[in-house]
Amino acid sequence: MLEFEHALILLLLIAALAVITRWLPWPAPITYLAGGAGAAFLPSFPKLALDPGFFFLCFLPPLLFSDGWLMPLREFMKAKRTILLLAIGLVGFTTIAVGLVAYWLVPGLPLAMAFALGAIVSPTDAVAVGAITGRLKIPARLSAILQGESLMNDATGLVAFKFALAAALAGTFSATAMVGQFALLAVGGVGVGLGCGYAIGKIRDLLRRLQSSDPFIETTLSLMTPYAAYLAAEVIGVSGILAVVAAGLYSGWRDPVRMDAETRQTAFAVWDLVVFWLNGVAFVLLGLQSPKIVAAVVGTHSPVQLVGFTLAVSGAAILARLAWVFPATYLLALFPGGKKRGTHLSSSSVMVLGWAGIRGTVTLAAALSIPLFLPSGAPFPGRDIVIFLAFGVILVTLLLQGTTLDWLINRLEVRGDEDRPKEELLARRTAVEAGLKTLVAMTDSATTPEMRAALDSVIEEYERRLAALAAQGETRNRARRRRSAGHHYRSVALHAERHALDDLWRSGAIIDEVHRPLQQLLDYEESLLRDAPDESENEGATVGKNENPPKS
Repeated sequence: MLEFEHALILLLLIAALAVITRWLPWPAPITYLAGGAGAAFLPSFPKLALDPGFFFLCFLPPLLFSDGWLMPLREFMKAKRTILLLAIGLVGFTTIAVGLVAYWLVPGLPLAMAFALGAIVSPTDAVAVGAITGRLKIPARLSAILQGESLMNDATGLVAFKFALAAALAGTFSATAMVGQFALLAVGGVGVGLGCGYAIGKIRDLLRRLQSSDPFIETTLSLMTPYAAYLAAEVIGVSGILAVVAAGLYSGWRDPVRMDAETRQTAFAVWDLVVFWLNGVAFVLLGLQSPKIVAAVVGTHSPVQLVGFTLAVSGAAILARLAWVFPATYLLALFPGGKKRGTHLSSSSVMVLGWAGIRGTVTLAAALSIPLFLPSGAPFPGRDIVIFLAFGVILVTLLLQGTTLDWLINRLEVRGDEDRPKEELLARRTAVEAGLKTLVAMTDSATTPEMRAALDSVIEEYERRLAALAAQGETRNRARRRRSAGHHYRSVALHAERHALDDLWRSGAIIDEVHRPLQQLLDYEESLLRDAPDESENEGATVGKNENPPKS
């Protein structure tokens, strides 16, 4: 009961901090960290103890699955060389660079734990980077590289961390054995992940054929998929992390064409909420643990030493990324196809790529998953200082890179692709043409005057949308202005409808069962207006996220 109350308190704190962060000029994780640290000093706030294994299992599978699920596969495949070079080469380079710096600086830190620290801080945070780059509309290729790198280096970094931790437990390390075992774990993990994704997808298909499914059942199965892949892989003895990534990529390829509109809306809404909760809770928990983390190392190291260690390790992580990204990116041009149009990055984009090394939830979860004790019962060597330094790298990268990345993107004038509006226009025109063709073919089936009038009305709407999409020059400008004005008038009318409906409900003239479905219908119509483009060149289409109104 007490743990449930603590969970509710955490969610309320996250909601409050999410409101505050909207008014602050930095990424949300900084606010969550500061809020958690501040709450830790309140005498009445619950003192939460974290179980390392539970923290790792609870947070990482859904976060990694979500990243894979939303990964744009076409752009991922186009940029696969760059992504793999970052996800494997950069992770290894960062692990070694940070590990050697930490081993050289921190007295008594075992080499295996120094490399564990390097592996912990090697993954970047997709949520923090995406929150910045998403609103600035960077080139699709750069966005795909950042997303794909974050997804893959989460996996490779965590696998490297597991090996380093095993070496710390065993007291020995063999590079040859590690490479062979890594290949076995990787292949097995990917196979298990694909198998779980495929099996759960088939179960969902079967339930739909038997008419025994609905959006809530399918969304529940979607939420369980990462845990099924992770636990199955762990039982077999292969990489659970890579299993989750593979399941996420497979589901992201499969689900968009298998889910109906209502299920997609429900699944995306639930997943957005889950990811929001998990990221918020993770950083708040880190803030809450910060007094303990600091207290655990203050007795063995002076404050000056701790600041120096943190800056040195953070600097090594940042510089290792910059030192790797520039030569590695240009090295790709030497391979076949590396100089084709669209396969290379500009120097400005490479600089943004190098500076987008913000660390976050995965680093935090890995650090806090280090066991408290060795099998012998002795304290795990170097655990406290590794967690402290991981916390320091998260804080430094959030404060330094997280607050300057958007400025750098604007300063270097890194902009979106010219081809994206053309692709969107092609998609909208093709969709509207297909809908119009289907409606015209149904003309003979309209056997009554009422059916014919309704069909003619819908056909007229589609023809108007297609004409707006095909318009050029001044005609397009007039269509844009007309559409913008129409959006305004529709929004005003919807606001008046909602106000009148709510007044009837508050006065008791209508009951909830009448008010709620009509309110949902107004919400749906408002979402269409919100999602439809207002000033882009792709006017006149309503192809978007919301395809069916909510069922009442």
